[in-house]
Amino acid sequence: MAAETSFDYYYGDESNQFSFYRIPRQLVTGDRFKRLSTDAKLLYGLLLDRMSLSAKNGWYDEQGRVYIYYTLDEIQEDLNCGHDKATRMLVELDNGKNGFGLIERVRQGQGRPTKIYVKRFTTRAVPTPPPEPSPRPRLFSGQDCGEVAAKTAEKPQSRVRGSRSQDCGKVAPNYIKSNQTDFSYTDPSILPSGSPPGMAGMRWMDRLEQRREVDEAIGYESLCSQFNREDVDEIAELIVDVLCTTRPTLRIGGEELPIAQVKDRFYKLDSGHLEYVFDCLRNNTTQIRNIRAYLLTALYNAPTTINNYYQAAVQHDFGP
Repeated sequence: MAAETSFDYYYGDESNQFSFYRIPRQLVTGDRFKRLSTDAKLLYGLLLDRMSLSAKNGWYDEQGRVYIYYTLDEIQEDLNCGHDKATRMLVELDNGKNGFGLIERVRQGQGRPTKIYVKRFTTRAVPTPPPEPSPRPRLFSGQDCGEVAAKTAEKPQSRVRGSRSQDCGKVAPNYIKSNQTDFSYTDPSILPSGSPPGMAGMRWMDRLEQRREVDEAIGYESLCSQFNREDVDEIAELIVDVLCTTRPTLRIGGEELPIAQVKDRFYKLDSGHLEYVFDCLRNNTTQIRNIRAYLLTALYNAPTTINNYYQAAVQHDFGP
């Protein structure tokens, strides 16, 4: 049998410890209310709390709008302030010339208290969406992209590189459309044809997971802020193709290499390597007939040639 629990009573003013005045977050963080004083924001919270009395007392006008009564004397007592300060806070909240329009006071005269309409602190206006940023120029948009890339580079280089790595220079003459065979499968999946039933969902889940890992490794969002998103996606998908392929070998630079060796290189790629590849594309002035083969070779050689590439550029800029 569970032990009985004895709960204590509330004593004195402890019964009020769970009563709160609510001040809307928008009044604190919203740009339009930055000039509204802290005291006026507190008073608005008290006015909102008074709204709960309206339903009980039936304080609605002929249009069904809710109003409250909150006299200056009550404000001065609740906020422990003088007449001038209480008046100044009401003026700040009022819809007059210098007010924020959060309340509207209607004087009734003949000794009756002023009606106060508490207004919404948000608007129903739909904000105008910001203009779409102009698209970044593509570094490559098809098979023949060398000249276009050189002419439309986002940040064209004012100097000529002292040297360029072999993988990003002229493309080997055997890279033509007629003999492009990299990743040309009769079965479009990354697994061989005839895979057991139920493997389709698994392989695509594996591919999606691999893409997430690639995006993290290459700093995807950072690259997209520097280069055209479509270009970054194209290279990211090419990396995923390599890491997910089940082929035993892959043609790199005109040579069939073991896929394990190729994957080992591709697993080392990071944002710096991809920036290097994009840099090579920008500075290339020759026609690229097989962009996929070009990129495969550039990505494979990037981890081993990037240092020499930039060292040569530095020597060219600061040489004797």
